[in-house]
Amino acid sequence: MTKFPPLPVDDTVLVLTHMQNEFAHPDGKGAGIAYPSLLAAGVFERMQRVLAACRAAGIPVIFHNETYQPGHPELRERRNGYCIGSARYLGLDTGDMAVRGTWGAEVIDDLAPDPTRDEYVIHNSKVDPFTCTEFEVLLRNFGRHVLLLAGLATNLGIEMTARSGNEREYGICVLSDCVDRTFGDYSEATISTILPIYGRVATADEIIAEISM
Repeated sequence: MTKFPPLPVDDTVLVLTHMQNEFAHPDGKGAGIAYPSLLAAGVFERMQRVLAACRAAGIPVIFHNETYQPGHPELRERRNGYCIGSARYLGLDTGDMAVRGTWGAEVIDDLAPDPTRDEYVIHNSKVDPFTCTEFEVLLRNFGRHVLLLAGLATNLGIEMTARSGNEREYGICVLSDCVDRTFGDYSEATISTILPIYGRVATADEIIAEISM
């Protein structure tokens, strides 16, 4: 097992993935997908503590929200049905889910961005924040190279961000107790077996202690 030094406060960005009302609020149209897993695991309280610690340490925050144009033109069937993807698989193209400019597309109040700090929301219709967004431009302008990951979903947004970040030579640290277990044993296996390939896997308490030193 790799031994990691403490998280470098001056080289880290906190990335909160898909913590938006549609998926992470009990009234969201897509709450049934992952909200029960987040609630049962006590994830919300730990995320709030991590966010507070990052703010106190001056760590920038990027919120990645998966959102769509009205009518979900991004999800129209293509390639004779062979182009599926997580959004179609989970039915996000129904019920005006996660449409930009609506309540469902906004970050939940408990984690809302602070406009007085280096905190920004990026939107795309993908689980990968690097795709067709200003995500990497922000990372470059922050001058930071380690991504601290939390949010939804372990096997989608979190894993994809870890993979894409690693491919671009960014450091990765996933908060194992600040992500969901929507896919049960598969989520657990991803946390214990797949994500360590791309970087560090740590708990909220471990990281809070390190960045609060």
